[in-house]
Amino acid sequence: MTLTIRWNGLEKLLRDLRKGKETAVPYAIKTALNSQAYEAQRLWRGEIRQQFTTRNQFTERSVMVVRAAGTGEAIQASVGSTAPYMGFQEEGGVSKGRAGLKGIPGPSAAGQAPGSRRTRLVRSGNRLGAISVAHPQLKGSKKQRNAIAIAMAVKQGKKVALLERARGGKALFSIVGGKRAWSGRHRAGRAIKFRLLWDFSHSGAHVPPHATLQRALTALGPKVPSMMQAAVIDQFRRHHLFGY
Repeated sequence: MTLTIRWNGLEKLLRDLRKGKETAVPYAIKTALNSQAYEAQRLWRGEIRQQFTTRNQFTERSVMVVRAAGTGEAIQASVGSTAPYMGFQEEGGVSKGRAGLKGIPGPSAAGQAPGSRRTRLVRSGNRLGAISVAHPQLKGSKKQRNAIAIAMAVKQGKKVALLERARGGKALFSIVGGKRAWSGRHRAGRAIKFRLLWDFSHSGAHVPPHATLQRALTALGPKVPSMMQAAVIDQFRRHHLFGY
């Protein structure tokens, strides 16, 4: 009794395996890595739009992709930000002031209600570069110095005064009122109101971590296997391998 086994197409199978190893799979890996990098870029930019309050698209556009090139075990694609502050934003920390004190904008600087949490950008007219305020050398108690600073600002028609805070340090306050409100001393106390614009009583501001990149990578993770599978099948079809 003789048992004969015949395998038709063995040579084609060997050719497909060789070509798959040498050409199709390396290109599939490169394609998949680039696809993953661009998807990470898309997801990261989306996180930036949701988490950050920005004046323009600079931060979002700073997220760039370096495409994979070449072949071999060291092949890689990269996604990162060219903005120097993004690493600090990702991990959080304490932002220090250049002159020892850190200017922290209050909600009124962004046109929001006093005492609320600032969620908007500082208005252009309330930026430090746009504010002009007198710095008189005053004597007397803190209360007296503040009263004189307020009177000088109102007399000069200014809407901002640099005042000393009860807990120490100084702050810029907007003055809601004017010369007519200051015409009577007692009436002035009722008519003039102050809203915090910038606080200079701290050496630094705590910046919580905004893990936008980490959230983007977490969202990318489940998509990686299907992206790799799609890239491999696409290369098999391009080279007519294994029946594709």
